[in-house]
Amino acid sequence: MNKYSPRPWFVHGVNEPGDEISARRIGKLLLNKQRTGLFLGPLVFVIILLIPEPQSMIDAAANVGASEHAPQIALGTLLWVLIWWISECVPLGIAALIPPIVFSMSRIVGWKTSLTSFTDPIIWIFMAGFVLAAAFRKWDLDRRIAVRLGLLYKGKNPMIAAFFVAALPVFILTLTGSITASTAVVFPFLIAYLSMAGIKPGGRYSEACMLVLAQAATAGAMLLLISTPPNLIAKSTAQEFGNIDITFLDWLIIGTPHALIGLLISWIVVFKVLRPEEKSVAADRGKMMALSKQLGRMSRGEKVVVGLLLTAISLWVLPSVVKILAGYNADLLPLSNDLTAIMPEAMPAVLVILLAGLIKVRGEPILKWEELARGIDWNIVFLFGGGIALGIGLAESGFANWLATGVSGALGPNPGAWAIFAMSCVLGFLLTYAASNTAAALITCPIAATLALGAGVSPIPPIIGAALACSISSAIPSTTPPMAIVYSSGYVKMWSMFKVGIISDLLRLGVLILIGPFLANMLV
Repeated sequence: MNKYSPRPWFVHGVNEPGDEISARRIGKLLLNKQRTGLFLGPLVFVIILLIPEPQSMIDAAANVGASEHAPQIALGTLLWVLIWWISECVPLGIAALIPPIVFSMSRIVGWKTSLTSFTDPIIWIFMAGFVLAAAFRKWDLDRRIAVRLGLLYKGKNPMIAAFFVAALPVFILTLTGSITASTAVVFPFLIAYLSMAGIKPGGRYSEACMLVLAQAATAGAMLLLISTPPNLIAKSTAQEFGNIDITFLDWLIIGTPHALIGLLISWIVVFKVLRPEEKSVAADRGKMMALSKQLGRMSRGEKVVVGLLLTAISLWVLPSVVKILAGYNADLLPLSNDLTAIMPEAMPAVLVILLAGLIKVRGEPILKWEELARGIDWNIVFLFGGGIALGIGLAESGFANWLATGVSGALGPNPGAWAIFAMSCVLGFLLTYAASNTAAALITCPIAATLALGAGVSPIPPIIGAALACSISSAIPSTTPPMAIVYSSGYVKMWSMFKVGIISDLLRLGVLILIGPFLANMLV
């Protein structure tokens, strides 16, 4: 394969005789689900509008100066969008255009406010992550990292081998800002490794390795601010409701412990639940070395891509470091304020995109314009912009206050900060089983903020807890792209994924609820 030719996102595994029939049945079920969702969404919206408003909704609208019908319109819009997101009857980004249209036409939110949601500075951080991931793929830097990590372990323990070959490479590659792309990179390498080790598909060890790969990717989602959309949604919501800017360094302090704990929990759970029969595994190191030699020496293009990543991370962290130092040396305070003003997280993101298009290697840009455009997931960009508009509408209509009052009543007269944090985590966790983690975070984070403000506590911990909880679910293929990728391989049984996922998810959720408030309170 030519070094710069495009590579498939993943390689399918062995197909069973009934796979074609099963695929046909699944296709019919999905088509029926999509048809139902397409009509059910607007129908539910109309039904909600026809129901008489409860007095509690009217009071909530009056509290924020909105019309008495505003909370009901917001509820109908939320359900409409949620149904379309769950049924996937239209692209998620198209469904995300409903909130700005409905809220603006009903005068809950102005057109300018609604549409500028799609140009929010945080969206540029998304795009920078997509661009970095595309650059890693184009210049084969991702494969080099996966192969080198696979060569690190020279022993024969099957559990430890799976950690170095499947878990660690994908976890580290989430630094590029995409858990989906990271999984797609390590996936074919893992298949090659199993083949070199003489492991046949259909056994518990190959199944365990695939699940370790996907589970490690979901754990890596918590690692960096750019690793997955819910993290950036938390940042946006914190700015809107708490007027607090969660920096790149702040997220390292909060997210990294959860990511590392999640990595270890999921790795251990997979092997304790599946109990593979292999007692020792040893890949042909000659073939591994040949694969490494095939990549050759590190090219100039790869070095430039590494430089782009390190530049972005350094600039993301620099303002926070100077701010910390200014706490000990007042002379640095003016510099800290200047850096905060001129170097928000969006600035390195824009710089990365600019440099990726400008810097040339052997007369070719790191990424051509067409490659830049293809590398950015515009579906996610639109989804995020529409989600911001949805959050604004839920708040401006009084719906968020109405919901927070109801949930607070269920929690008791004076819900504590920990109870609100736990409720936000559980809500985000459960919602990801019905919708994508991005859609779940777009809905849950504003609700978590409103719950906290209604109880008179800081909204930052519940917002962060809700976002992190949206990255935990891994029991079914639809919860997150890495799970869908490994399930599509044919190596993983649904029941195995469910057993491992439920145990791992509940343990990680428990850890989040226990230590999450302590870590998040560092920012308050």
